[in-house]
Amino acid sequence: MSENKPDIQVDTITTSNTDTQEKSRRISSLDATRGLAMIFILLLHYALAWADHGSVFLAGAGQIFLEFLGPAMFIVLSTISVVFTTKRKQGTIPEKIIRNNIFIRGGMIILIAILYNLFSLNIWGWNILMFIGFSQIFTYYALKLKKIPRIIIGLIILFTSEFIRETIWINQNTNIFFTILNFIISSPAPEVTVLPWLSVCFLAPVFGELIYETMIEGTKEAYRRLFRLYMIWGFILVISGILLGLELKNAFDPVYFAAYPYLDLVNFWNRQDIMYMWGIPKFLLTGTATNVLYHLGVDLITIAILFYLIDIKRKENIFFSMLKFYGACSLTLFIIEYAFIPLFIRQSAAIYFLIYIWPFIGFLGILMFIWNKYWGGIGTLEWLMGMGMGAGKKKE
Repeated sequence: MSENKPDIQVDTITTSNTDTQEKSRRISSLDATRGLAMIFILLLHYALAWADHGSVFLAGAGQIFLEFLGPAMFIVLSTISVVFTTKRKQGTIPEKIIRNNIFIRGGMIILIAILYNLFSLNIWGWNILMFIGFSQIFTYYALKLKKIPRIIIGLIILFTSEFIRETIWINQNTNIFFTILNFIISSPAPEVTVLPWLSVCFLAPVFGELIYETMIEGTKEAYRRLFRLYMIWGFILVISGILLGLELKNAFDPVYFAAYPYLDLVNFWNRQDIMYMWGIPKFLLTGTATNVLYHLGVDLITIAILFYLIDIKRKENIFFSMLKFYGACSLTLFIIEYAFIPLFIRQSAAIYFLIYIWPFIGFLGILMFIWNKYWGGIGTLEWLMGMGMGAGKKKE
């Protein structure tokens, strides 16, 4: 009797010790970080859909101030996973196979994103799944450059993106060339646009390579050095993003409101009478250069904290195990959550939502646990991707 079990663990590195025995080292905190981001996305999506009209402003505030835990974190982790996939196989299998595996993985995520767009009545749109799929391919080619040229290209992309996007947006109705460019770069539903997020595919892998080098070294001092580097660069990027992005933008600016739909979160917030918000600082506005800097910095700090607790201090408890599990099945969770959104549309006051949302997120985790334990995860998106990459293994 055979059983198919695809390997969905993409962050494992195999190295050799002085005895020439192979051993597997793993940065467990990356799984936990992915799980934390997935739980936040579940919380946010249900809050935006279920909160009643008197409470939805809190969901808007959550998305403004905690967006770094959602799509931004998944983009950073996606680029880091490409570093691992590429580095661990170089010299052992042909480059063509490495490239094909990355293309298949990215292509399957893109296919899921297309189906997701069709479900939401958009033929084309840069949603988070679409960008993660393309980011696998973008990062693979970015890694062919040396670190310094890669950083320079990433910064050029980052700091020219707003000018390019806004120029295209202003001229899209008068010039067919700009119309096509806007459709490709921003799309009709610009949730996560290729500009400026493409810059992350050049910048974030630099930090992924630091993790890989640390795993190869494998010493306690190397782990502590990585923690310090992540914290230092995290704070540098956060402070830079804030200082460069203090300008307020609001929904009254027609170009900004159309090109940066997250400005609508200001309207969500202003549904309450406690404190009026005139606009959003650019470092908190998704799609701006300073926002990418800020998000990348906070993401590095978040990864560093979990890395310190899980991989340096070796903290093991049910909470961290839960985070790792949610991270391992995050792709399927992202899709199946939508099956439950119609349950309580605009029916939940904040206090009641906060009481039952945690058991409900736990229910989704239990559902995934049963699916993986008793049916081998067959039919999950992780299983499908593993099969597509030829990762299925047969056991007699």
